[in-house]
Amino acid sequence: MSISIHLRARSARRAPAAAAAALVGVAALAACGDPDSASGGDCGYAFVFEQPTASNTAQQTIQRGLELAEKDEGVDIDIVDGTGLAQVADNLRAAADKGCYEAIGTAFFAVGEIVTEVARDYPDQKFFILSGAAEGDNVYNYSPANEQGTYVAGAMSAAMSESGVLGVVLGDDSPPLKRFSAGFKAGAQSVDPSVEVLENAVGSFSDAAKAAAVARSQTTRGADVIYSAAGSNLEVYFQADDKGYQVVASDLSDYAAAKDRDPAVAFIAAEAADEEARFAIAQFVEGTATAGSNELGLADGVFSIPYITDDGTDDYQLPAHVVEAGKKAYDDVVSGKVDVPSA
Repeated sequence: MSISIHLRARSARRAPAAAAAALVGVAALAACGDPDSASGGDCGYAFVFEQPTASNTAQQTIQRGLELAEKDEGVDIDIVDGTGLAQVADNLRAAADKGCYEAIGTAFFAVGEIVTEVARDYPDQKFFILSGAAEGDNVYNYSPANEQGTYVAGAMSAAMSESGVLGVVLGDDSPPLKRFSAGFKAGAQSVDPSVEVLENAVGSFSDAAKAAAVARSQTTRGADVIYSAAGSNLEVYFQADDKGYQVVASDLSDYAAAKDRDPAVAFIAAEAADEEARFAIAQFVEGTATAGSNELGLADGVFSIPYITDDGTDDYQLPAHVVEAGKKAYDDVVSGKVDVPSA
């Protein structure tokens, strides 16, 4: 029996990408120090992006979360659009120089060292980073426990597979990427201990052709469901019909870019960066934010998996037993029954 999954409630609440963008830039930061400012010296929060948001779907996802946090928490968040990695430090310092932000945020591993250096120069200013890591007593790191999301994806994939062979395509074999495959394999084998999981690294996050070649190689070894976390996943999606496999997508932005071409994506299991942004701001507002590492798991609502964490979408037709496998895996992780390996 197939289940037609309805539009995800969370997606339905999301604003169109960048439609309501409130990009204020560094010039607007100058208003924070204005004694006539409505904030009275309390500027709320600032968030500094690395790249121009109009051309970066991952940043657009975070921006939507920030906009929702403004509404939900009743705070002001000044968003500083990016002009490249080289300007991130200057923009962080410009915000910190105002001395009136509760916290200043940014995102992704590429800016980790920059945040560490800037935070060291502003010890009384709080900084936070999403999906990245920096050091300092005044730095708050928020990152998803990706192995938890992929545990559910692995369970669903094992329930879906007819061959008993699954594939995982990674951008590289670094420890952060290994967390994806470790969770996926554990979830798959929780459904069927005999399932075989093929794992290969592309060695690049931008080589779409090689990622596609890796996926094809896995199909020759029997894989009929492939989870792709290669960074450049689109060709893995687009060739799936011809090569006879189904894909589990790992990135909301990738899937949005591919959707119009109707790729053979069975479902998506992805980090929901907008929810991470909302979570971080809510913690600061509540006074529960803790400096250092903060890993967010399934229980924190920072993953998007149709019909498991979300209401679903008409994009996917999932057999009932696949949905049930996903629900059980989710419940086992959230309840603490299962401790998902990260390596």
